[in-house]
Amino acid sequence: MNDLLIQVLSEINANIRADFVLFDENGEMVFGRESFGKNANEKSILLAGKSYTLKAALSKERLEDFCFFIESIVKSRYDMELAAFIRGKPSLVSDFPFPSGLILIQNEVFCCTPNDSSFQGGDVAVNSNLTDKTREFVEEAFEEGIVVHIDNILALILPTEDRNELREAAEALYQTLAEEVSEKTAISLGGIAGSQAELCRAFVNAQKALEFACGKRFGVMSYAEMPLELIISQLSPEIRSEYKNEIDFESFDIDTLSTIRVFLDCNLHIAEAARKLYIHRNTLIYRLDKICAMTGLDLRDFNDALKMKIYLILHEFF
Repeated sequence: MNDLLIQVLSEINANIRADFVLFDENGEMVFGRESFGKNANEKSILLAGKSYTLKAALSKERLEDFCFFIESIVKSRYDMELAAFIRGKPSLVSDFPFPSGLILIQNEVFCCTPNDSSFQGGDVAVNSNLTDKTREFVEEAFEEGIVVHIDNILALILPTEDRNELREAAEALYQTLAEEVSEKTAISLGGIAGSQAELCRAFVNAQKALEFACGKRFGVMSYAEMPLELIISQLSPEIRSEYKNEIDFESFDIDTLSTIRVFLDCNLHIAEAARKLYIHRNTLIYRLDKICAMTGLDLRDFNDALKMKIYLILHEFF
């Protein structure tokens, strides 16, 4: 991404009278030519998520304002060029760090559940202005990543080709934003991209998953892991309504709901589910027997587990 930074700084330098020089954290000059004398001052500056030192022949007061100006211009142009690149449009980006994983973040989301019109690109009632606080936190937490605003979505791009690593990063971010930033967020994964075309496709997929994440009050949604949700979203409201109330999830306590979700997420693996629930194996078996008595579905049986998964999706999203 260094090429884009140099391009933007060159445009700024061509339109202002003040010469300036930029140094990286190692003291290496990355832009400009130091031709001014002893009257120069310097200041730390954050550009595209990285720390630099800017030096110019300006007073300390003017240098403060100048750095703020540079930061604002670079952030705006970076967002514009990166958004175009991610969407597959012409862009000045030429050295994107592939392979990369894509995470989308939306906070203070109050949107309708996915339906036929919204899932095919219709309007969704959303109030989701990401705060500067959220962006700053994400940039500080993932110094090696790229953070960009795309409309009302914050995109985090991490240099990785490990899907598990990407999911772990997303889940940790979801939990930390709730605990430390105190902002409600919806997070989705687009997967790993090795080219601009794959990144564009990952962004579109992550947007679809984000629509579901809007209606889900926990966890992280991954497009690659939600074929059932996508299929069910294409059914008519009448068909969904016919099956939606087969199980009264509202009558379940938190432990029961958590047991169902975790056991299904663990692919019906008792030992793994018990570990994630922080309970003894026998306690999990007791809960599964209780769920079977309440619903008539034994989650240890694949067919019953699949039915429960469908009912749970209808309950959570439609």
